[in-house]
Amino acid sequence: MKNKLSGISILGGSGFIGTSLVEFLLSQGEESIRILSRNKKAMKSVSIIKGELMNSESLSALVSGQKLVINLAYIKDNHEANLIAMGKLADECIKANIPKFIHCSTAVVVGRVKGIRADEETLCNPLSDYEKTKLAIENLLLSRFKDKVELIIVRPTAVFGIGGLNLIQTIRTLKGKSRIIIIILMMINRHRNLHLVTVDEVVRSIYHLSNLQQDLSGEKFIISQDGHLHNRYSELIKYLGMKYGNKSYSLIYIPFSKAILMLILKLRGRSQINPSQIYSSQKLRNYGFYSNSDFTKEIDKFFLLYEE
Repeated sequence: MKNKLSGISILGGSGFIGTSLVEFLLSQGEESIRILSRNKKAMKSVSIIKGELMNSESLSALVSGQKLVINLAYIKDNHEANLIAMGKLADECIKANIPKFIHCSTAVVVGRVKGIRADEETLCNPLSDYEKTKLAIENLLLSRFKDKVELIIVRPTAVFGIGGLNLIQTIRTLKGKSRIIIIILMMINRHRNLHLVTVDEVVRSIYHLSNLQQDLSGEKFIISQDGHLHNRYSELIKYLGMKYGNKSYSLIYIPFSKAILMLILKLRGRSQINPSQIYSSQKLRNYGFYSNSDFTKEIDKFFLLYEE
């Protein structure tokens, strides 16, 4: 039986992934959970440390005496601020002798790569500012924590669930566009993988890695569900159309549709231009993770909530 963790501090604990993570940890009987927040609102069974990422004193109060720190925080559109904040956080964790730190990055740090399959060994080639910042944060933590703190980096794909933004545009298309427009979009996107992953899958993966007894210092883990049938644009549209609208959408073949989509993505400045590319989570499975997340059930739940 696995030893229960005690003393977990979470940065970004009141956000989309963080809220689900806190709920899951509590359901597992975890105690002494702290989160950092600007607003000290009461949360049942959770200690709120009022402060912010740039404040060393609040970071110290957050991590002091804890056995695990999980970072889900990210400062949007500010490369320098992210590095400063993560530097301060790393310093406080080292001072507090934190034994284990899990950092949530993103699978898209690989940027534009050759080939279809991307995994943890893929050489990163970030193009966008977001990708470059995320990779820079990883490298900073790897450097600061080397031989001092066990650092585990998780790289989820496009996380979706209640409170998240991924998948919303696809549902809007299905609900708001004409039948012919939807069919055209399906033809153009027939080869496109969506790279969706349920927030439950991400939360369970983080918890699984936090409980492993072996030293995983510096290891990276992609969290994805790219192998699921409904994680392709055309298949998802067909599934939702039939189940919730009793509408069938014929997938008419267009020669060179993949090449057309690749050109469109390249012209739009996207890093990932191969629509068939997948992110492999085989390494996570090799470390004993078994998925309990029902991808289709979560799709249904999200779609029905959006309808309301």
